[in-house]
Amino acid sequence: MSETPALFGDEPKPVAPPATPRPIADWIVQRLRETLDARGLSSMSQRQEAIESAAGRPVESLRSLTHQEGLKVLSVLGDGATVGGGAARSAWDDRDEDTWIDRL
Repeated sequence: MSETPALFGDEPKPVAPPATPRPIADWIVQRLRETLDARGLSSMSQRQEAIESAAGRPVESLRSLTHQEGLKVLSVLGDGATVGGGAARSAWDDRDEDTWIDRL
């Protein structure tokens, strides 16, 4: 049986091979290390457990994460926003003086 010609002159588009994942950026690795430090995770086993839990897969090292996985792990771990399980604080919370909005 012969192949049916494309309608209206459309040619089938070739299927692109899947894109290779981007390697993790240096700044993400540094931020992950800072986040783990801020959470008080000092032993390698604690750090690996936290990273693997956030990544959802076994991880040999931070460099074995992809760029997207690194961002996901940062998001899950809170990017250092919480220390010791406490609530996150911002510069707004730590300001010295009241502003006009505080006086409302």
